[in-house]
Amino acid sequence: MELRLVRYWVAVAEERNITRAAERLHISQPALSAAIKGMEAQLGVALLDRSDRVIRVTPAGELLLSEGRTLLASADRVFAAVRDRDRAAVGSLRIGMTPTARYGLGPELLAACAASAPGVMLYPAEDATGALLRDVRSGRLDLAVVFCAPSDGADGVVLRPLRSEPAVVHVPAGHPVASRASIGLEELAGETFLVAAGAESGGFSARVLSLCRARGFEPSVRPDPYPDLGLQAVREGLGVVVYVRSAFPAEVAGSAFVPVAPVVGFPFAVAWREGAPRSAALDAVLGVLEGLSAG
Repeated sequence: MELRLVRYWVAVAEERNITRAAERLHISQPALSAAIKGMEAQLGVALLDRSDRVIRVTPAGELLLSEGRTLLASADRVFAAVRDRDRAAVGSLRIGMTPTARYGLGPELLAACAASAPGVMLYPAEDATGALLRDVRSGRLDLAVVFCAPSDGADGVVLRPLRSEPAVVHVPAGHPVASRASIGLEELAGETFLVAAGAESGGFSARVLSLCRARGFEPSVRPDPYPDLGLQAVREGLGVVVYVRSAFPAEVAGSAFVPVAPVVGFPFAVAWREGAPRSAALDAVLGVLEGLSAG
């Protein structure tokens, strides 16, 4: 039996009126009546009781109504799945990643894309935020996950906030505050704060200065001489690092990470070129990132 005829029957049985069902289906009443009689002949049972002027659905008709609804819902799911599979995003994207996302947001994104957008091949490249924004602007990258993006360096780039992660203070395990449950930044006013050595990560450095000034002091700062997220410099006692916990591996021997209180955050954002064509692959990855934005 054609699904079209099942839809006809469901409409008739729900409306309990041939004329209203025909209007709902956008076909003529005679055509619908003929279709129902054809179904009865095909099935060998009466679906409607026509013994008086009021149309009544027979027990066989009620069964066909119930099972027909299930059949139509299943068919709709199958058709939708086939259409979605045919429209699935495919392609490749060059994606930039801030080193700060190396252990947290980056792996989360790659895993989520593998599950939700398996047709999109991602080619990641790691660099500082300033360099990533330039590469997005020039078209060398299709999109980038950036950290503490400066507002004055994003001309020609669309920046969409992803999430803000709470700040922690990275200190040596033997530091006097290492065992604290939390710490106020003003309590570290006598410490040297390690900041980015170059302008490419100037947004991060500016954020650290802003957080300290908001707590009433001007920090003593030192550019981090190593490109390893502050790990070596902290071990050597060159200063402390205010950062996000997800920028470091789960286990870091000899280090302690103390949450900052009251809670303050560092922002991640996704960047893509302003005015660039939005491919299905790009839209798929942006959708995945939106799902991670509250992570």
